[in-house]
Amino acid sequence: MVSETHPALRSAAFLVAIAVLVSACATPGRRSNPLRFAQASRCSADPQAATTVPGWTIVAGSPTLRCASSLRTSWPGRFVPRVVIASGPWGASALERTIPVVDSSAHRRLTLSGWFAASGEGQPRAVLSAEFLGGSGDPLGPPLVLRGPTASARQPTLGFEPRRMAADIPRAAVALALHLELGGGSAGAASYVAELKANMSPSRTFPPAAPPAADVPRFEHVFVIMMENTDYGQVIGDSKDAPFINSLVSRGALLANYQAVYHPSDENYLAIAGGDVFVEGPVYFPNIHIAARNLGDLLEAAGKSWRAYEEGMGTPCNTSTRYDKYYEPDDAPFILFDDIQRDPGRCRAHLVDMREWPRDLKSTATTPAFAWLAADDYDDGELPGNGSPRSLQVQDAWLRQTLEPLFNAPAWRAQKSLLVLTWDESSTNANNHIATIVLGSRGTVKSGYVSRVRYDHYSTARTIEDALGLPALTSNDEFARAFADVFIRR
Repeated sequence: MVSETHPALRSAAFLVAIAVLVSACATPGRRSNPLRFAQASRCSADPQAATTVPGWTIVAGSPTLRCASSLRTSWPGRFVPRVVIASGPWGASALERTIPVVDSSAHRRLTLSGWFAASGEGQPRAVLSAEFLGGSGDPLGPPLVLRGPTASARQPTLGFEPRRMAADIPRAAVALALHLELGGGSAGAASYVAELKANMSPSRTFPPAAPPAADVPRFEHVFVIMMENTDYGQVIGDSKDAPFINSLVSRGALLANYQAVYHPSDENYLAIAGGDVFVEGPVYFPNIHIAARNLGDLLEAAGKSWRAYEEGMGTPCNTSTRYDKYYEPDDAPFILFDDIQRDPGRCRAHLVDMREWPRDLKSTATTPAFAWLAADDYDDGELPGNGSPRSLQVQDAWLRQTLEPLFNAPAWRAQKSLLVLTWDESSTNANNHIATIVLGSRGTVKSGYVSRVRYDHYSTARTIEDALGLPALTSNDEFARAFADVFIRR
C-alpha cells in the first residue's frame, strides 16, 4: 500500500495560501481579531459530542466547540463568551491554524491572549504555541507559548484564567502558525480555551475564517454505507474474518485516522445526514424528531435523485419489524427528520427496502445520485458481537452481497461514482477510532492508499456535498476537511 502524510506547510502551497489571506485581510470593515468565532459557528452543550472548530484544522483527537452557557464555571470578568474550545470526550486533541501578518510597517507587534481552564485528574492543560514563519514556511525564532493552568482535584469549580504574551514581529515574517494542544483523558479530564485573540499593531483587519478548500472532483453518484460498533483495529488487517472488506482497502483508500463523533449510534448517523448530532445521550427512533435541513433536502433542491435502501423494511417507509425482527428504521437516518417522518408520500418515495437496490442498478437512469445502504441490526455487525470475529464475518458477507452488484452496474462502470464505507462508532468507549474506506470508479480514487489525515463524520458530509455540488448544512460540515488527498485528478 502507498501511505502518504500531509505536512502542515509545503513551500509553494504555503506562499499561495498566504497571498490569498493577505489579499483578504485588506478588506475594510472586518473585526480585527482573526481568531474570533462567527455567530453561525455551531456549538454543543453536550460534552460527549465532537464537533468541527471553524477556522482550525484538527490534526489529532476529537475536540468540541462547547456552548459556554452549558459550562459551570467562573470567568475572569463579567463578560461570558459564546463558545469555548474543549479537548473533547476521548482524551487529548490538537489543532492548527495559520494567519497572515504581512504589513508594510517597519515595526510590528503581536499580542496573543486567551482564557484557559482545566478539570479532572491527570493534570490536563491547554497550551497554545505560535511561530512566525518566513516566505518559505520556515520558523523565524523560538515559539511564543501560552500555558493554561493544570487541573487540580482540589478545584471546586472550573475556573478560567487569563494568559497574555506580546512580541515583536520579525520583518521577514509573513504568517503566524498556531498550534493548540488540549490535554485531556477519556475519564472526564479536559482542558478548555476561550476568547483567543491575536491582535497586531499597527492594527490590521481580517475576514472571517474561510472553510478549507475541498478539492473534490464531481461525481454522478455517491453511495454511503455505515456499519456498526467496530473498532478500527478489529476489522483492518483481519483478512481471515473480513476478507472482502480488506480487499476493498487494496482497491481504494483507507482513512487510517478517522474518528466517529459520538457514543452511541444515532448521533453519528445524524452528523453525516444533518451536520450535527442534534440530541443528547442514547436516544433512538421514534423519540428523535429533528426540525432541521438534511441531506435529502439539499439533493432535492439541486434536482438530484436519492434513496435510502434498508434491509428488512419490506414495504416503502415501513417502520415496524413485521418483515424482519432485526430491522431498525433509524439505520438510515432520514426517518429522524420531521420533513420526511411527517410526509408519508415523500417517505415512501425515498425510503425503500434493500430489494429495490439491484433493480435500480440496472441502468444509470434509475440509479440515484445519492444512496444510503443500510443493513439490519444483525448484518450490520451489532447483534453478532460488535466487531467480534463472528460480527466481522456477518458484516463481510453482507457487504460482498450488497456491493458486488454495484461494481458490475452501469453507474459504476460507465459513470463517475464514489463509495464511502464507514462505521457508526467504535465498539469500545476509550476512543472512537473507526475504519473508513473510500472507493471511486473510473480511476478517481487512489488504490492501496493509506491516508493519515485526521477525518470524521463531518468530513464525510463535506465530501458528499462537494462531490455532488451541494451547499453545507451547518458549520460542522462546512468547515470540515473533505477527503481531498484520496482523489486522482486528471
